[in-house]
Amino acid sequence: MNDRIPSQNSQYHLEEMDGEVLLYNPADTKTVYLNETSSLIWNLCDGDRTIETIATLLEECFPDSDSSITDDVVATLEDFANHGAIEFR
Repeated sequence: MNDRIPSQNSQYHLEEMDGEVLLYNPADTKTVYLNETSSLIWNLCDGDRTIETIATLLEECFPDSDSSITDDVVATLEDFANHGAIEFR
């Protein structure tokens, strides 16, 4: 499962409005609010990196994290997929 490769839906755009970061799809006015970590995950969804690679990169960035980063990455990517912001291959 962690070998799946997420890629961004090109209709979604990263926007910053009033200090909040969000993904916005102007075609159907869908908006997904992002925190700092989910914004990083979005930027790592380049169509080349696997879920495992994304989780490893975040673990390197946040070595003192108490939570399971892999679980957080998977949950965030599932949320992106449910909104249509990414696709897996």
